Amino acid sequence: MKCFYHVDQDAVGACKSCGKGLCTTCAVDMTKGLACRGKCENDVQSVIDLIDHNIKLSPIGRSLVQQSKKNSLAGSLFILGAGVIFLLIGIAMEKLWDIPGLMGLLFVAYGGYSLWRTSKIPIQMK
Repeated sequence: MKCFYHVDQDAVGACKSCGKGLCTTCAVDMTKGLACRGKCENDVQSVIDLIDHNIKLSPIGRSLVQQSKKNSLAGSLFILGAGVIFLLIGIAMEKLWDIPGLMGLLFVAYGGYSLWRTSKIPIQMK
């Protein structure tokens, strides 16, 4: 790859902002990436700051995913439990295909689906 600004020189890397190839004269080392000298330094610093900020937030994101899984599990079990209660009411009234029984069947089906879907939520994020 050749330098975008000096086509006769080989590039030592690419700008982290615009992606242009840069030679040693045109490149500014921002410690975590290269920038076009006098053109992209502020943009590259913003990208580096954003990446550093996201790295600091990753444990918070992992915690939120774990909390979401716990909340989804609790909600799924609640719906499943309500479905069982409605099913038992429908059976006791000998009206399984009436309102309580049908509601029970729907809640059990949705609770089972929700429980299955909750099991697909990853515990650990990479």
